[in-house]
Amino acid sequence: MDFKEIEEKTLNFRDERNWKQFHQIKDLLLGLNIEVGELQELHLWKTEQQQTEIDREKVKDEVADIAIFLIYISKHYNIDLTDAIAAKLEKNAAKYPVEKSRNSNKKYNEL
Repeated sequence: MDFKEIEEKTLNFRDERNWKQFHQIKDLLLGLNIEVGELQELHLWKTEQQQTEIDREKVKDEVADIAIFLIYISKHYNIDLTDAIAAKLEKNAAKYPVEKSRNSNKKYNEL
């Protein structure tokens, strides 16, 4: 399934349940933050070893929830998410050229 099909399936899921009425942008943003928090919580207070033992299925579910919220937010603003990602990668490539940024954790204005 390609990303456009996933977006369509996600929106159809929402629309079949008439949930769009609850999707004010502030609620979508708060929901996104909560889902990111749930992903972070899986790692909270864990040693490096314990983090390697986190249930991959739980991580997968949280990442999916985050992606679903990103789809809803993108649609709210009429943004094509795949185009936005591609454009941002181009901007980042200009800010972080390989020859300056490879093996560096410096911000673009410090390279």
